[in-house]
Amino acid sequence: MSLNTLLATTSADQSVKIWQTSNFQLLSTLKPHYPDPAEPPHGWMWDCDFSADSQFIVTASSDCVARLWNIEQAEVKREYSGHTKAVISLAFNDGM
Repeated sequence: MSLNTLLATTSADQSVKIWQTSNFQLLSTLKPHYPDPAEPPHGWMWDCDFSADSQFIVTASSDCVARLWNIEQAEVKREYSGHTKAVISLAFNDGM
């Protein structure tokens, strides 16, 4: 993926949508998977930030977890848990 060609939107349905800015096509929807499929989403996906190479995105959400996603594979690579309240903002510095 080229740099500066993606847009991410966060939502109240616990998802992040990744859009291609050149044609406004939806590339993927990132949404956490929970052990119990009957369990409703845990509120907002509040914030996100791309890595410098646009291959990863970090998300902050109401379920008290920050997640590192691989955008192309649309999967969680790592979860950062331990917060006792919603994670509502973040910044990603990958040193690039």
